[in-house]
Amino acid sequence: MDKKLIFTVVGGDMRQVFLAKQLSLDLHEVFSFAIDRYSFPDNIKQLSIPDFSETQVIILPMPTEREKGILNAPLCNTSHKTSNIFDSIPAKTHVFAGGVTEDMKIKAEQNNIFLFDYLSREELAILNAIPTCEGAIQLAMEEMPITLHGAKVLVIGNGRIGSMLAHHLSSLHCEVTISARSPKDFALIKAQGLNHLHTNYLTGKLSYFDLIINTVPAPVMRKAELVEINDNTLIIDLASRPGGVDFKSAENLGKRAIHALSLPGKVAPVSSALAIKNTIYTILQEEGML
Repeated sequence: MDKKLIFTVVGGDMRQVFLAKQLSLDLHEVFSFAIDRYSFPDNIKQLSIPDFSETQVIILPMPTEREKGILNAPLCNTSHKTSNIFDSIPAKTHVFAGGVTEDMKIKAEQNNIFLFDYLSREELAILNAIPTCEGAIQLAMEEMPITLHGAKVLVIGNGRIGSMLAHHLSSLHCEVTISARSPKDFALIKAQGLNHLHTNYLTGKLSYFDLIINTVPAPVMRKAELVEINDNTLIIDLASRPGGVDFKSAENLGKRAIHALSLPGKVAPVSSALAIKNTIYTILQEEGML
């Protein structure tokens, strides 16, 4: 790589920590901000205030916000409004974010910032599914009182994560059923030799399963569905906030439901950081900066 750039890595979990280290190993100049509870080597300069005047490229975390308007920064000692971060960024700076909201798009346009959503890239979405699936399986093994071998598993959703997860679970000799909505998905599921259900019509069929994993970011496991689930069935929700499971009803009904967010950052932060870095490099090459 001939061109060297000045990056600032902002907020996030251990993915951002390893991303900063990988950028530094590629001989870029690297700053960090809102990652207070990690001691970087001296070649990565930690900023105490959001001064991005020297920065060419800013990388925000995935997801960018932990809640509406607040930067996702679990390793920071204080909280930061996302709007304040954007107001600190000089015009024409290239900014990468993992999950761009409409408010961010408006702010970037107002401030003449070049904003890119690296999470929307297909190559990253596919690679990000790998640690998500592995993390979900690890969590299931830790939390279930039975083996996955022979377990009856329902995967809700046949997108990137759902289809990959079903494949992995099937290879572990689970009895896998996938729920979907489209005839195309039903055909794909059938071609894999797996069972299928319609996501809109799950009631009356859920008591059969030992493990239910949701990947759909919409209400699919409401009180009506949760009532019939066995008390010893484990529910894992992989969908981004607010998820697809009614967690309040699950708690009131005594059902075991876990909202497993940001699994790539927990189970494979190095691999996840590498995937993010390579995706950002590809975009920067497309923009003529690398």
